[in-house]
Order: sequence, then structure tokens, then C-alpha cells
Amino acid sequence: MPIQSPIWPAQLDHLRLNSDDPSMLADFYATAFGYRSASLADGTCLLQGPGRRIVVGAGQPGERPYHGYRLRDRGQLEDVRNFLQGLGLNTEPSPSVIFEDDAVAVRDPDGWLSVFGLPRMDLPSHPVDNTRSAVSLSGRLQHVVVATDNLEQMMAFYEDTLGYVASDYCAADVDDADTRKVAFYRSDPEHHSFAVFSASEVRCDHHAYEVDDWNAVRDWADHMASLNIKLWWGPGRHGPGNNLFFMIKDLHGHQVEISAELEVMPREMAPRVWPLEERSLNLWGPGWIRD
Repeated sequence: MPIQSPIWPAQLDHLRLNSDDPSMLADFYATAFGYRSASLADGTCLLQGPGRRIVVGAGQPGERPYHGYRLRDRGQLEDVRNFLQGLGLNTEPSPSVIFEDDAVAVRDPDGWLSVFGLPRMDLPSHPVDNTRSAVSLSGRLQHVVVATDNLEQMMAFYEDTLGYVASDYCAADVDDADTRKVAFYRSDPEHHSFAVFSASEVRCDHHAYEVDDWNAVRDWADHMASLNIKLWWGPGRHGPGNNLFFMIKDLHGHQVEISAELEVMPREMAPRVWPLEERSLNLWGPGWIRD
């Protein structure tokens, strides 16, 4: 039985990506994903678009230092803080310049930092742009995924400690919980805001933008084609989540997904188990089995 965590509901608000050439990476995301850029006081770059924002800063190429989850209000934030500290977890100061200073952060067993907070009210803004371009395309930042060589502890942390709700698992043997290789977790009714795949090492896997419909997937694919950015995987439809998708790679090889029709599940809906096979990961064609 899932615990009734005060983290529900929480939505992925932003994340940070690092690069040894932050300007180059920021320019790539601005062009490819319809972002407007603004410099922040700490020297990082804030990229914003309709329903989406990320922070790009200096660091190891491909690093993703934190994931920022937006809560409803300050009451929920204090409930989350008390919940985390009541569990004896080591909460950390927030590194996010997007959230208010009272945001709270916690690390999982692999070192990924989740920040829970409320957006600042003085973030840079941009004028509305009605020109047909990527800036006007739908694409809400929606989920983030990691790979791990420590799946059992990661599942225990997100499911049994933080209280994220399991939506689906993929397993080598659907009747044996010890053979699970993938776990999808939701922190609001959308199928997953976080997922973790078993792999040979700890690393970033991908982050995703949720778009309006199949036509929007097409429009994003056409936009990528206009930039000579090849689709790396897809188009297809995932089994878990039932969402349409394609993926590209950014300049550091980080996978980025465009998704539509992601399944919506009430909090009380029990998780399902899929066989770990290509068809589960892509009902239409080749699957990406992590190493």
C-alpha cells in the first residue's frame, strides 16, 4: 500500500544541465526546443518557453545536477519539509535559482538531487511571440529519467521513503518482483514524472516534454528536420504510459523526448508489470534496452 506522501501533487518544474561550453548548449536548446534565454545572477542561463524551463551552467558535460519539482503552495512545502526531516533524511539547501530560498532538497541513493519548492515571482519574462516557430509550439517539461546499477535501493527510496506512486514496472519475469528492471513513478496523476532503469552504471537517461497531440509530435519532428537534427528513436508508442514519442540527442549525447498522450492515472490505481522486451518499450518498432 503506497504511503500518503505530502509530495503529491508535484510537477517537474525545471532541471539544470551542465556543459563545458554552456553558451553552446544553451544556444542548442534555445533553437531546438523553442527557448528564450536570460542570464541569471549566479552566471547560469535560464531558458524559458511555453510551459518549460531549464537552467544551463558550467560543469561536466552531460551532468544534470538537480531536478526541481513545483509544489502547490507554501503549506505543502512545509508539509514536505517536515515529512522529509521526520524520516531522518539529510535535507540540503536548495541550489535552484528558480525557486524561492526556502525550497528543500534531498538526495537519493545514487546522488541525484530532488528540489521541492515554489517558483520565484521575479523571474525574467519575455514578450509574447506569435511568429510560427518552436517558441510557439506546445511542450511542457514533464518527466525526467535516470539509469542505475542500484535499482533495488532506488526503488525503495522513491516508493517507500518519498512516497512516489508506482505506475508500471518492467521485469524479466512478470511473476517475480526480484527481476524488475524498470520502475515508473508518478507524483501527480500523469503516468510518470520520474523513472529509473537498471543499467551498468549510474547516469542520466533522458528528460521529456509533453505536447498537445499527435499533430504536435509531427510539428516538432518537422522542426527538428528543418534544423537537420535526426530522430534518434521513434516515432513510436511506449507500452508503459501509452504515450507517443520520439527522441533526439543533444550536443553532449543526452537523450531528449517529445511525448504526447501520456496516460493519466488516479493516485489509488495499482501498478502493472510489463515483460522486459522491445515491444513493451515501443509497441510500434525497435525498443531501447538499456545496457
